[in-house]
Amino acid sequence: MAGAKFNTEAMEQCRTTVSSQAGQFGAIGDGFSTQCGNPDIFGKLGSSGALSGAVAAMDQAGAQEFDAAEKVLRKVESALDKIQSNVDDVEEAAKNSFRTV
Repeated sequence: MAGAKFNTEAMEQCRTTVSSQAGQFGAIGDGFSTQCGNPDIFGKLGSSGALSGAVAAMDQAGAQEFDAAEKVLRKVESALDKIQSNVDDVEEAAKNSFRTV
């Protein structure tokens, strides 16, 4: 029976990269909040309020999308961590299953 080979360094590198990316997406989303201003910034046009509202809606949608991306990446990070833990547990159990003669 061939032994299983696991590249734990690659799994850890992938997990830390995903973790870093999740934080970056979260930071981008945080930058969206409260960036839209008063309708007066668009001048005295009759549709300034509507334009300001549209910008606010787009701002909110962007923040929600980046928040969702961060949550997905956090789930990926957690799954990779569980895989790594399981691999470590299996290797430890296999090591302990050998009897000393």
